[in-house]
Amino acid sequence: MSDRRYPTPRQRLRHAVISAWRGGDEGPVLDLPTQNVSDLVEKVIIQAGLGSRMKLEEVLAAWREIVGDFLFNHSRPDSIQRGVLTVRVLQPTVNHALTQELPRILKRLQTTLKNSGIKSIRLKHG
Repeated sequence: MSDRRYPTPRQRLRHAVISAWRGGDEGPVLDLPTQNVSDLVEKVIIQAGLGSRMKLEEVLAAWREIVGDFLFNHSRPDSIQRGVLTVRVLQPTVNHALTQELPRILKRLQTTLKNSGIKSIRLKHG
């Protein structure tokens, strides 16, 4: 499959008008190589600042499996900053239960999500 594009007459006219408006010939814009969307997705996600949000969605999916339904209903991963996962907890008893299990939960998160970069977990009431 060739990376070469063949512009339509309308595209050539548009390119000529834009080049004239800009004040010169800027080269063969229509002859640029094509790029696959799959190659650009990761760059776009990083530039838009969605990389941490994507990680958080992965953590949220794994959180239910790791802590169970009851603790999942009373706690939610809130953010990941500099390797620290902040988890919002609704009740003091849930905070205590999670505090007792933090080393185990952290180890399971690191095992399940190898590339998440989570180094520790911080519980936040509210």
